[in-house]
Amino acid sequence: MAEAAQGQEPSSQAQGSKTPVYEVGFHIVPTIGEEQIGGVVEKIRAALGESEIIKDQFPSKIVLTYTIERSNQGKREKYHEAYFGWIKFAAERENIPAIEQAIRGMREVLRYILVETVREDVASPRRAIFTSDRLEGQTLKKPTSTPETAAPAGVSEEELDKSIEALVQ
Repeated sequence: MAEAAQGQEPSSQAQGSKTPVYEVGFHIVPTIGEEQIGGVVEKIRAALGESEIIKDQFPSKIVLTYTIERSNQGKREKYHEAYFGWIKFAAERENIPAIEQAIRGMREVLRYILVETVREDVASPRRAIFTSDRLEGQTLKKPTSTPETAAPAGVSEEELDKSIEALVQ
């Protein structure tokens, strides 16, 4: 039994499940061209080093909720939009400070956040499907509005005014 255990190598998935999983979300400055976005993503991937990439989303341009300002060589730059992307990866805890320092030093990265997460994918929202035995085989129709009816014939304008005044007082 000891020989069988020595001959088998642990699967990479078993090792990966013990390694902490992180996700880095980042905004890339909009002043670089769209053709250069891939290069910035590759720099971020290089900063992750030997980390196992689990999943990622290529950056796409978004409008920021608020203006982000940062100082660049004595000037204040203001950004109203950025390219947003994220990478989910598995890495050892001792590698995280170096990864953060590398990403922080990239001039193309406007902001980033690095959080510890879980390996499992979050399922995309599903479309709700409703079933009912009561409506089987029937087509639902848009409700029609009923026309307003006139006041009862026996009520005069004076009586309405008096009742309104009584309610108001």
